[in-house]
Amino acid sequence: MAGKGFIPAVYGSSDLRRLLRDVEDRYGDAFAELGPGALQDFKHLIDCIDSFLDLLADPKTDFRVKLMSYGKIRSDVFEFCRFYARWLGNPLMERLKAEIYELLEEAIAWWGEQDVLDIMGC
Repeated sequence: MAGKGFIPAVYGSSDLRRLLRDVEDRYGDAFAELGPGALQDFKHLIDCIDSFLDLLADPKTDFRVKLMSYGKIRSDVFEFCRFYARWLGNPLMERLKAEIYELLEEAIAWWGEQDVLDIMGC
């Protein structure tokens, strides 16, 4: 899948949140079919990613905290997808993981651009 991403190159925290909600809409029904507990777990994961986006947008948060949080959320996504692959199948969970990872990478790129613009005084 190299070269062809799931997420168009857009920047801005509101665009990233919209993309996150799109992921939630696309995959929510699969978790709802498993039951309310699975859907609640999925919504919790989405909320954690949303909180991470808030953290990235906060200029007062140290960059090391942001990078450690990035590593933690990636690990959480990996574990979540590995756990639910038992019931929803590996292909679906691999696709979900890839979309979320791409969203997280877009978020990190956006954050890096914001820091450069701040340094340049733009």
